[in-house]
Amino acid sequence: MKITNSIQFGEGNFIRAFVDYCIQILNEQTKFKGKIHIIQPIKKGKIEFLKKQKGRFHVFSEGKLKKKLIRSKKIIDCIDQTINPYKDYDSFIKLSRDKNLTFIFSNTTESGIHFDKNDSLFNIPPKSFPGKLTVFLYERFKFFNADINKTLNIIPCELIENNGDQLKKIILQLTKKWKLENKFYNWVKLNKFYNSLVDRIVPGFPKKKLNYYKKQLDFKDDMIVTCEPFFLWIIEGDKSLEKIFPVNKIRDIDVKIINKIGIFKTRKIRILNGSHTIMVSLGLIMGIDNVYDFLKNKFLNKILTDTIKKEIIPSINYDSKKLLNYFFEIKERFENPYFDHKLKAISLNSITKFKSRLIPSIVQYTNANKKTPINLLFILSCLIVLYNERENYDIRDSISDQHLFDSIKTNNRSINTESFSRILSNKNFWGVNLLDIYKLKEFVLIGVKTILFTRNLKEGYKNYINEVKLQ
Repeated sequence: MKITNSIQFGEGNFIRAFVDYCIQILNEQTKFKGKIHIIQPIKKGKIEFLKKQKGRFHVFSEGKLKKKLIRSKKIIDCIDQTINPYKDYDSFIKLSRDKNLTFIFSNTTESGIHFDKNDSLFNIPPKSFPGKLTVFLYERFKFFNADINKTLNIIPCELIENNGDQLKKIILQLTKKWKLENKFYNWVKLNKFYNSLVDRIVPGFPKKKLNYYKKQLDFKDDMIVTCEPFFLWIIEGDKSLEKIFPVNKIRDIDVKIINKIGIFKTRKIRILNGSHTIMVSLGLIMGIDNVYDFLKNKFLNKILTDTIKKEIIPSINYDSKKLLNYFFEIKERFENPYFDHKLKAISLNSITKFKSRLIPSIVQYTNANKKTPINLLFILSCLIVLYNERENYDIRDSISDQHLFDSIKTNNRSINTESFSRILSNKNFWGVNLLDIYKLKEFVLIGVKTILFTRNLKEGYKNYINEVKLQ
């Protein structure tokens, strides 16, 4: 099999423990011969550290998988060139002329795939990731005289919806804005942009117990990555992709090429990400520091499990047994004794996360069952309290979201119901008018009052359940 070269935008912990890890396994277990050229996508990065190590680094997989504790090490040596386009633009452009180039991968954070109206073709390099990729494709288009056989397979790994479609749309926008020829515009459309979903917890460099890892190194490594053993990569594609990217032939990690991401995306957002948001809302009020400690608390563990089993899974139109098995797999991943996954780190932008992760479950559960998901509404109550008293819990969010619930509590320890109703009815903010949901306002008011005025979450939850049963 010929050498298959790839460009990778991003040198961060996640993409190295994910894409590079996958290519390494492909090289070891199949006839695939993959080499990766890494491009630093922003001005300040870590590409020089990788360059010093000739692209090699260690990945330590640690945690539970299928009820077994795993600690394993893998050396990644599939990296070829490491380029900072801010210092070596010519080498960046030269890579576009590689006849063996087949793939482009990226992980430039959720904010990486965006349209920057101020970006310019004449910036060296363009500021944005889509801008850099547009220039790269344009140079390739010119060098190979618009040869349709030199188009590429582009698989972004950023955690945004329809990431491949979004990236393609922005590149076409830039092509028009920069007044590049129509022939190039049409050539860009011939490149294959794939939507993908990635799932692996990657804490990154092991600052704690560093000596443990140093003792196991095969060479000095300033770019160690720690991650969980679990690995799931869903790519929206067809059999033609499998022929050039034979992930169906590898063991140890799970990479699926399927027609539609569909349920994989829904279950990850609503169950996995939803669990994180539940843990933040409940755990911070209880003074819990991390995910592992949350699950060790019997009271909190039970609320989480009951909420997923009885309210979130029934709101998803899919096989409930498969979803329940998925949840138990997630809990096993969360119960990782090697990770210190801080709830405060997960809590960033919690209101936006609540809207995308838990509001759909509240709406769909109510519509399907003609009754209210009482646990989810208690969790919403906890979120409101966190934001109302954010200084006590070090809650960080956008300025507008941080102050959203400032006005709900009056000086005489009562709730300002007018302000409360105005916030919950804001359809533009929540995506729906929450006051239209049966008993939501009444139940959330009870929840907020019991949490605020008992100052004990366990007692507050008990009082809440007793009161809502009377409604």
